[in-house]
Amino acid sequence: MLLKEPQSRFEEYYRIYEESFPSKERRTREQQRDILSHPRHRVRIKEEDGSMLAFVSYWELPGCLFLEHLATTERCRGKGYGKQLVEECLAETDKPVFLEIEPVTEKDPMTGRRAGFYERLGFFINTFPYMQLPLKEEDHPIPLWVMSYGKPVTKEEFEPYKNEIHEIAYGTASDRFRQK
Repeated sequence: MLLKEPQSRFEEYYRIYEESFPSKERRTREQQRDILSHPRHRVRIKEEDGSMLAFVSYWELPGCLFLEHLATTERCRGKGYGKQLVEECLAETDKPVFLEIEPVTEKDPMTGRRAGFYERLGFFINTFPYMQLPLKEEDHPIPLWVMSYGKPVTKEEFEPYKNEIHEIAYGTASDRFRQK
């Protein structure tokens, strides 16, 4: 279900967001609250008995859809809610769809499981060099992999989409510290 007014459910949303992502992969509370009112930002949720169980937050950009965060409450992981939310996003767009993941390593088995989850949904890993821009002033760029839905892309094919993602999704998030 697409949330029409995500700010009205901010506390529930932020609790799941904070529980699911390490600090370096999260905006500040204030930044994330601001993002929810951005005209290109969307949030889809899975709920039961009025409680939010999972969400996917994404950006409807001019040239692509950028899936930014997929999270479920700890007690609901493995129940298919994430798959359902991603499939809803995919069904409602004809634009290219991208997301970022940590590079797969043997040291962290979760990276492989996460990549496998998205591959089963039809995403492809693109291993060209890519850096996620910092989400907070104290953060640093993070080397990640880009996944693309439906087919792999080259670094050159991804470039215009990367520019949109960096300018709109990350530019908006970091306006506060870039203007100093």
